[in-house]
Amino acid sequence: MDSTILDIGCGDGGLTSKIFKEIIPNCKTMIGCDISEDMIRFANEHYASERINFTTLNIEGELPDQLRERFHHVISFFALNWCHRQETAFQNIYDILRDQGSCFAIIAERVSLFDAYRNLAKVEKWKPWLIDVERYISPYHDSQDSRKEMEHLLGKVGFTVTKLEHKILVHDFENQENLKSALMSVVPFKIPDELYDDFFIHLSKEMQMFDTKKYNFKKSTYDSVFIVQALVLYVEKHL
Repeated sequence: MDSTILDIGCGDGGLTSKIFKEIIPNCKTMIGCDISEDMIRFANEHYASERINFTTLNIEGELPDQLRERFHHVISFFALNWCHRQETAFQNIYDILRDQGSCFAIIAERVSLFDAYRNLAKVEKWKPWLIDVERYISPYHDSQDSRKEMEHLLGKVGFTVTKLEHKILVHDFENQENLKSALMSVVPFKIPDELYDDFFIHLSKEMQMFDTKKYNFKKSTYDSVFIVQALVLYVEKHL
């Protein structure tokens, strides 16, 4: 009640709006932020209202003064794994929060999609399109102990850790076409239209191989399933 909430990495604003209406309709204001100006423009055109709006922000960049100690709560879903300057990102979140404020986030860590990027980037057919793949891979993907790393980072910034755990999140789709839509919506590479279907087939096969052989999952993209190993955290700021 009466709290201000910031959603980091809101994308087109659809999920932010849904959370606001269905889960926390009593909050005072909710602001979605994203690094993409196009996304923010779309979000403001389609989802903004008197108590919800959207703004451009690079969470691992320089924090604008007007955002310091402004919010009671921060939420973020599958966005902070895009940040390679993790300490800067979490320091900014800490500075954004008021005293007694909290942050709840889900961060992708080990995902067969990232392994597939690396493999396909070596294939002649896909080399021209899969450029700078490491930029799009979670900084925790190769970690031997991502939970310990994250715990150290959060403590260094000054957060009190209430929850920090690994979760395996299984996204089960009705069919391959739905899986394709979901997967390709997060692929950051500009694959030409005429190669789109072929790329998905190759990507899916690579992911299937990693899911079953590297991660020992019983299901894979072959079963229209997308599996994400994630870090789930809930932290608080106490001055």
